Amino acid sequence: MQTILTTIALFAAVMAAMAIGVIFSNKRLRGSCGGTGEDCACDEETRRACADAGELDQPPSA
Repeated sequence: MQTILTTIALFAAVMAAMAIGVIFSNKRLRGSCGGTGEDCACDEETRRACADAGELDQPPSA
């Protein structure tokens, strides 16, 4: 039983550390290049076109 509790505590500590890292990095979370429901097969040209259009810096629409 002690092993299970230690494992749960370790996972909780790791998750908390990752959350704190995201908070202090002050960066927005971003999705994949393909968006939801689409194949994520972006090539360099597609990424460049999205960056030029400003789509990568836009917050997701609701």
